Amino acid sequence: MTVAWASTSQQRAEKTFSRKSFVGLNAINFFQAEMVGVLLPVLGVALQEHGWRYDAIGIATAAGGVGTLLMQVPAGVLSDRIASRRLLFGVCALLTGLCFIGIPALTSQAVAVDGMLFLSGAIQSFFGPLLGALALALVGPRLLNQVSGINQGWNHAGNIVAAVSAMLLVRFLGVSSVFYSVAVSSVAAAASVFLIRGADLDEHAAAGLNPENLQAMPWSELRKDRTIRAVFIAIFLFHLANAPILPLTALYVKDLGGTDTLMTATVLTAQIVMVPMAMFAGRYGDLWGRKPVLGIAFWILPVRILSYIVAGNARTIIWLQCLDGIGAGIYGVVVISLAADLTRGRGRFNTLAGLFATAVAIGGVAGPVLSGIMVQHAGFRATFLLFAALAATAAAVFTFLVPETKL
Repeated sequence: MTVAWASTSQQRAEKTFSRKSFVGLNAINFFQAEMVGVLLPVLGVALQEHGWRYDAIGIATAAGGVGTLLMQVPAGVLSDRIASRRLLFGVCALLTGLCFIGIPALTSQAVAVDGMLFLSGAIQSFFGPLLGALALALVGPRLLNQVSGINQGWNHAGNIVAAVSAMLLVRFLGVSSVFYSVAVSSVAAAASVFLIRGADLDEHAAAGLNPENLQAMPWSELRKDRTIRAVFIAIFLFHLANAPILPLTALYVKDLGGTDTLMTATVLTAQIVMVPMAMFAGRYGDLWGRKPVLGIAFWILPVRILSYIVAGNARTIIWLQCLDGIGAGIYGVVVISLAADLTRGRGRFNTLAGLFATAVAIGGVAGPVLSGIMVQHAGFRATFLLFAALAATAAAVFTFLVPETKL
């Protein structure tokens, strides 16, 4: 396979890679998603079955989120500097599998479980930057958005397979069997990364550098860039509003009298929609530009949250989860291209991707805490109104303060 890409001086060069490498890139996205796709709901059930209190389960869940939050930027910095990205991804995949396979045997030791979850969260923070770096190293900046759309399509397909597999495993082999399936997926993910041929990877381009630049820009340039600051704030507010909505929706479905099957469908409905939306974002993020496509994801969120208030029954809520699939499917693709655009030729692509992921993680930790307090003291309607307002603020920041970044 051959693609052309242009440097900042508009010189043209040929970027060539094998179909086997492209298959490998899709495979690691698929198995990485299958590995961690449904672990949090299963984790809560598994710990509850072993007599854990709800507050202890909450602490255990938060431990993984804190590990991810603390390591996002360091993971991005290391992904910029290390040359053996395939090896690092393989090691991270195997270590994640080891963390989760040990949990069923440690459920009587809260400190050990919390420690394993913290470690797994820290390790998983490497997945995003490494996957973005491998895609950029393989196809170059001009095809990154299109290829990211395909990669994210496989990622969401992995989540769908993980959800269906988990339902079958829990039914026939018990909750603990899901943790052992993670070990199998982790081995498959680690093996798949070596389908990518080293000769196909441009390690210089993987850090966001073009042929004319041998050194990355200073870290201070990222901090001083107004567009980067605006994107960071918009992403934080977006995920502050978005992170608690899926679990909140599941609780709302139960509050409206929905069954456990309908509650599970809240996840599957969104994931099914994410696959075509990732493909859409990969194509039209190039044709229309990053801003209008990502803007759809930002503005669909307040509409989605407000729609839950007027929904009259649990089944309507399930159909409204399609809107979640639209936003998440677009975001996962275009944010990678946004980081590549903002660092094009200057380096620190993975550092910026890690910085954006930190904004996601902060929102992901703070949002559920805020939603729990709101639901407990003000009810579902007031909670949805508050988070719709936060989502609208995020959309406004993105619309008015972030320019188009595609060259």
